Amino acid sequence: MDDHPAMPARLLRTAGPLPAPGTLPHPYPFETVAPRKEGFVEREGVKSWYAQFGDSGPWLAFAPIFQIANTHLLRGVLPYLSQHFRVACMDLRGNGRSDRPATQDQYSFDHYYADFVAVLDRLEVGRAAVVGISATAMTAIRLAYEQPHRVGHLMLCGGWMERRLEHPAAVEAVQQHLAKMRSDWPAYLDEFFTICFSEPHGTKPYEDGVRAGWAAEGPHVAMGLAGWMGHDMRPIARQLACPTLVVHGDKDARVPYSQGQMAAKAIPGARFVTVGGGGHLLPARDPVAFCRMLLEFTGVAPAASTWVRAMARKRKALFVSSAIGLGHVQRDLAIARALRRLQPDLEVDWFTVPPASTYLEREGERVHPACARLANESRHFEDQAGEHDLQAFFALRTMDEVMARNFLVFADVLREEHYDIVIGDEAWEVDYHLHENPELKRQPFVFLTDFVGCLPMEEGNEREAFLCADRNADDIEHVARYPWIRDRAIFVGNPEDAPEQPFGPGLPVIRDWTRRNFTFTGYALPFDPASLADTDALRARHGYRRDEKLVIAAVGGTGVGAPLLQRIAAAFPRMKKQVPELRMVLVAGPRVARESLPTHEGLDVLPYVHNLFEHLACSDLALVQGGLSTCMELVATRRRFLSFPLERHFEQCIHVRHRLHNYCADCAVRFRELGVDELADRALAAMHAPVAYKPVETDGAERAARVIASVLENRHWAAA
Repeated sequence: MDDHPAMPARLLRTAGPLPAPGTLPHPYPFETVAPRKEGFVEREGVKSWYAQFGDSGPWLAFAPIFQIANTHLLRGVLPYLSQHFRVACMDLRGNGRSDRPATQDQYSFDHYYADFVAVLDRLEVGRAAVVGISATAMTAIRLAYEQPHRVGHLMLCGGWMERRLEHPAAVEAVQQHLAKMRSDWPAYLDEFFTICFSEPHGTKPYEDGVRAGWAAEGPHVAMGLAGWMGHDMRPIARQLACPTLVVHGDKDARVPYSQGQMAAKAIPGARFVTVGGGGHLLPARDPVAFCRMLLEFTGVAPAASTWVRAMARKRKALFVSSAIGLGHVQRDLAIARALRRLQPDLEVDWFTVPPASTYLEREGERVHPACARLANESRHFEDQAGEHDLQAFFALRTMDEVMARNFLVFADVLREEHYDIVIGDEAWEVDYHLHENPELKRQPFVFLTDFVGCLPMEEGNEREAFLCADRNADDIEHVARYPWIRDRAIFVGNPEDAPEQPFGPGLPVIRDWTRRNFTFTGYALPFDPASLADTDALRARHGYRRDEKLVIAAVGGTGVGAPLLQRIAAAFPRMKKQVPELRMVLVAGPRVARESLPTHEGLDVLPYVHNLFEHLACSDLALVQGGLSTCMELVATRRRFLSFPLERHFEQCIHVRHRLHNYCADCAVRFRELGVDELADRALAAMHAPVAYKPVETDGAERAARVIASVLENRHWAAA
């Protein structure tokens, strides 16, 4: 990047180092949905990329956005909307997968409009709801005027109505913009998207915007902007006859709020929605609000629905369980069973994805059918991982597409069905978006977690430290402003399990804040350790011999642990040579290919073990990845183990190790510090090490259930 000006400090701190200019995100444009159709339309030698997402329902068409962005900027809304519509979208010439013509004559409003019409023709779009965002509102208005048969609904979001250049000051301002685009593209991107996302804690959409702009080049975008100038849509807007929704933020510093007012006044019968405190790009900053407005406006609803009279409704809970690993869902099932003992008439529906949903179905539980529409969290984390390395904070930060899509599916379920309570175990998408959209809370919500606070892992990484603190501050402000969103917040542990360090500069200490905002239940085990105390009986039940030394290696429900299993397998021959009676079982889990692991005599590879804790409880040694659930189960059954926390995984390296230290069970080993031989020797030594763990609570699930039941009963305020 030597041929480019220096990067602005704010850009580097928030968006981080950028790839080579012109690089698109991968996968493009979205992570959680693939196009049903895609291709290129060509006009006068310029190719424009288009795609259709979704294969049923009415048509929805996004007019192509100004060249400083591309289709990726719709990642918070389009994957979900494609479940209700056939969605047509495209990259405007100058960005994305479309061509970047080199001359100004190829960048004009007429070309932009004709490209859009060509895509609609190629996809055979008849009548559609059409969305115009920012400058491309002018394209949508023109389509509604010139082809009224094609536009059933028109939605303008933060849109320009006119870009006239009648005054010298306006001409001078545009010339300054164009000059900066050409001379200092990084500085222009920083300035542009800082203006667009003026709302607090908008660092992630800012980053996405910068990276979308970096996929183009300043001179091309300057020509693109020039093509939008000199147009006034008011005369034709006054002649529109389609239902129109105008949405505009009253703090929009990019397209003045007066432009939205102008549109609402000009278009006959237009409905005007003001986003109070809102900036410029609502679909990127507030995807849930955007989708709700669009669905309500277009009238999209299920073909059939049922309303049940209040006293005829069964008592039901919706349990949202994080699917990252299997530990959450096992403890959640223990809590749900304890809750049923307290409330026998309560039905529980589960809201999660594989492998958690597979486990629940095997246990006879009902997984809600809408879960088929959810994006998979585990897949996202696997895609972010390296060799036994997962920058967990950035994996969470980049999960915003998954979170928006899954929350919107969750909101669909709660709109159509009646639940007495929602319970969410690390249901970050539900918790975040309910705080951002508090009007959507329809029933009591109990939030569970076993860690609080994102913490930086890389010493000297100012960006990571800044963004961790920003995320923590956002969460803290949410809880302070809307304490009633969480009817109860349960910390699955004890006060001392929260670390005594600050959330970030100027922010509270994690333990102090957690004490004020959570109730503590101790750890929630999915079993009673006393029931697993007879090791010989366990071995007989699961096919292990009494006279063999049993080592079990397991890495949870994601594929992130594959490198660890491979190294353990490579160490097995050395271990077997020193301990001939050794038997090792590698539990590959549901997401690690069995054939990726070697075979040796005495080494078994299993694809999945139901209720793995029973096998771990009769082992002589366990080699595990470092997740809290498995480690705590080993502590509870007093098994020897080594844990291998993922590099840069703040939860495993800080929160989990801190808790295990409290139980005198910090057996962590750094994966990168042990070669195959060292791993073998360390494992054999651990097999004979003394165990002095503190006992783990055995009533955590019951205590959590009692807290949840008290919310259902809603009598904490009543006199005895």
